[in-house]
Amino acid sequence: MNQALLPLALALAAAFQPVAPVAPVAPVPAEAQARGVEDPGAFVSRMFAAYQRAPDSPPPDPAFSYSDRLRDQFAAYNAAFSGGDLVGSLDFDWWANAQEWRISQVAVTDEPGTGDRKTITARFNNYGRRDVTHFNFVRVGERWYLDDVVNGTGGGGGWMLSALLRVRP
Repeated sequence: MNQALLPLALALAAAFQPVAPVAPVAPVPAEAQARGVEDPGAFVSRMFAAYQRAPDSPPPDPAFSYSDRLRDQFAAYNAAFSGGDLVGSLDFDWWANAQEWRISQVAVTDEPGTGDRKTITARFNNYGRRDVTHFNFVRVGERWYLDDVVNGTGGGGGWMLSALLRVRP
């Protein structure tokens, strides 16, 4: 009878072998799951924190945060400059306002908004150069969407993202 139970015991032992632990999956931010963001100031702060953690290696494009208008502008810009040797007006990373960065001393402030519009201002250093960028958000329903970005004053030494996206070859 012991010989008859041996295969059963081996089968049961194999079934109850410890399983290697599975690495926990990092939670996906709610903003990555849905379009728009809940808190524009926190979103801008997280983006700059990502730039600080990985100099010269940009985080994934936060297209989920773009308004329909800005998404359409990016789509038209990308279509105009795809598949060729042309370089568009966005030959730099507009979050860092540079091609290379070592972001430090970031201060993000929530400017007083009116109704469904809000501006988040980021002041930061990049290789010691002081920079100021204004992120303009629009609310649609319960979510906020990045609608435009202005560096500096939007003219002279600065730029406006929507204007850069309209430049064509």
